[in-house]
Amino acid sequence: MNPYQVIDTAEKGIPIKMFDKLVSQSGYSKAALADFIGLDVRTISNYKNKNKDFKKTDAEHLLKLKDLFDKGTEVFGNNQEFASWLSKPSYGLEGRIPEKLLNYISGIELVSRELIRIEYGDFS
Repeated sequence: MNPYQVIDTAEKGIPIKMFDKLVSQSGYSKAALADFIGLDVRTISNYKNKNKDFKKTDAEHLLKLKDLFDKGTEVFGNNQEFASWLSKPSYGLEGRIPEKLLNYISGIELVSRELIRIEYGDFS
């Protein structure tokens, strides 16, 4: 999605089922994924019980994570290999562990750029 699409979609709201789909796709627990977004699992559960959508920054964060996991699975061939890469220090991210950057939109963008470099064979 381009940034304008992300903003427009986030403004409208993201259904809670997208969170559950991302949990399945990513292999991360609900607690870990909620932590990336900056929410508590109980908050997510309350959203589900009240049929409440994610809005604005929470929705944006979820959309960015979804795009990242789609790209990571594409680049690495499957989500297990991508998850393994996310858990290890990356030279292209100044030795940082990619997973630790996912709590921030800017961190997701850094990891996305690193995936593109990997995809095109730029390991410098």
